[in-house]
Amino acid sequence: MIGISVLLLWYFSEQECRAEDSIRYTADVSRLPVGTDIAAMGDAGVVLPRRATAAVWNPAAAAFLERYEFSMEGADLYRHLSQQGCFAGTAPLQNNLGAVLSYQPFYSGRILQYDTIPESPIDGKTSHQPTGFIRNYQHLVIGAFARNFPLRMPRFSGTDLPLPFDVSIGANLKAYAQTMSPNGVLHIGMGYNADLGLQTRIGLDFDVRTNEVCREVWLGATLRDVLPSDVVWIYARDDRVMYSPENYREPFHYSQYYGVAFVDRSGDLFAHWTIALSLHKEYKVTYHGGIEAEFWNMALFRVGFSGRTPTLGAGLRCRRFFIDYALRFDEIALSVIRLTVGISLPAIQRNPVKQ
Repeated sequence: MIGISVLLLWYFSEQECRAEDSIRYTADVSRLPVGTDIAAMGDAGVVLPRRATAAVWNPAAAAFLERYEFSMEGADLYRHLSQQGCFAGTAPLQNNLGAVLSYQPFYSGRILQYDTIPESPIDGKTSHQPTGFIRNYQHLVIGAFARNFPLRMPRFSGTDLPLPFDVSIGANLKAYAQTMSPNGVLHIGMGYNADLGLQTRIGLDFDVRTNEVCREVWLGATLRDVLPSDVVWIYARDDRVMYSPENYREPFHYSQYYGVAFVDRSGDLFAHWTIALSLHKEYKVTYHGGIEAEFWNMALFRVGFSGRTPTLGAGLRCRRFFIDYALRFDEIALSVIRLTVGISLPAIQRNPVKQ
């Protein structure tokens, strides 16, 4: 769904702008990548619970976030065709509870509007001039809440290494809003839905020198838009045309995410490594994956694939501050800029095992 926003732009450019056809794809803004580190690792966020934005991909990640964090993200998509942002904050709570709040604005830019279909839509040449343009603003607010249930791992006789086996369950509550002005008439779409998530951490090895788990496996699953709700459109009266309200309902599309990740913080291979793989099932199944290498506990390099889209990225951590960058070779056009800056306050140790 990475190209859904530009598909919307194309739809407006190449089709006759009718009231009943001009306001689709509202809730699909939630399918756009969020989290610069996740976008650089091929959108495998269902099993990467490290930043506040991870709860957007899997609400169960909120229970594994052990730091207070606030981040701001901006993305210039498809060579300036549209822009996306994200403001996210997380707060670890007592009793293995966690909460995340995020706000994601989206702006399509100016969408050209034609009375008829252009003669040559492939090469972009038209035999007439556009009659105007439309601006498409979308807003998505997500509140995530999750709880972690630490379980006991079987231990070898005579040993007492604290290998974790944690299971987290969480939910997202989402609210949408969109404004458009086809034919000079203001349209406002609003809707709500929810996601359910499950995430598991299994410890494999404990480093007695650093007193932490150095190798672990993560499993994750997310069910998105599980409620049978619609986006309901409210329209403004226009003296030229009267629109029928029954055409202004837009269904949400249910989808599924599954993934697995391996984390190695032993330093045996000169870095800390994370390998993540996931799949997304909606209209069809797409595969995603990425690798991250962290050197000197501060410099991070990432590479991945999202379907057929290669992704690259890098990050830097310095004390409480972090910055991440991602470059995506999207099929529609190159997405050069995706940048996140944030602050992360000291961890709160709620469990005996250092994470």
